[in-house]
Amino acid sequence: MMFQAILFVCLISDPTHCLILEDQRGPYKTYERCETRAYEMSRMVHIKMRGYKPTKWNCRSLPKGALTLPNK
Repeated sequence: MMFQAILFVCLISDPTHCLILEDQRGPYKTYERCETRAYEMSRMVHIKMRGYKPTKWNCRSLPKGALTLPNK
């Protein structure tokens, strides 16, 4: 099983306006490595997306052969 890091970020000025960021480096073989990557991503939000702050993260499991899941 592989894992993809997902980060939820919201506008500081309007916490109801949020985005989901999907990691572009993975997927990762272990949940722990995925978790580490999610924290790395969270530390870059204030640099890459001014006005946003990370609020949550997740590591979703991917079916065999998938690099990401399609958006619903």
